[in-house]
Amino acid sequence: MSIDKTTLSQLPAFQGLDAQQIIDVHQPEHFELFEQQTQHVQAVGFDTESKPTFQKGETQTGPHLIQIATEHYAFLFSYHQFQHPALQQLLANPDILKVGFGLKNDRKLLHKHQLQLEGMFDLSHQFKSFGYRNQVGIQTAVALLLQQYLPKSKRVRLSNWSQQPLSAMQRAYAVNDAYASLKIYLALQQEKLKSK
Repeated sequence: MSIDKTTLSQLPAFQGLDAQQIIDVHQPEHFELFEQQTQHVQAVGFDTESKPTFQKGETQTGPHLIQIATEHYAFLFSYHQFQHPALQQLLANPDILKVGFGLKNDRKLLHKHQLQLEGMFDLSHQFKSFGYRNQVGIQTAVALLLQQYLPKSKRVRLSNWSQQPLSAMQRAYAVNDAYASLKIYLALQQEKLKSK
């Protein structure tokens, strides 16, 4: 089963989080909320963003942003916050799954910042039961499982993620990647329960 671009664009828009549920983490109360929201979860949506490199031989300095999503909040960590113990503990905890797409590269990039990523669950390979033999991207997964359209702007993806503050479009893009990953993971778990 494949989904063409016309079919994708006719689906209702992906229902993301409201603005007040998106936290740019930099105040003590933001870290407290982050710890409360992630304390007893089995999985969080996870993604990173990096400033792109356009020159041959240019060194990748990212990631510049880490996104963590729960069912009720998304937390955006700029690289200035990467060494905070609350974030480090969550990333290194193998008992809390970090669910997302294409996570292999994220682990390598985080390692450069002395961050350990454990409990990775890459969703790209979970769609064999839908007839996909190869990896599936987040946009197709959202269409298949949530029957919604997740727009993916190349211009935003290739924007400067190291520059703060992020634009509204960057924030929405970043949050949706992490939040949609969690929603897809939860939908896959429901599918597994139905098929038992």
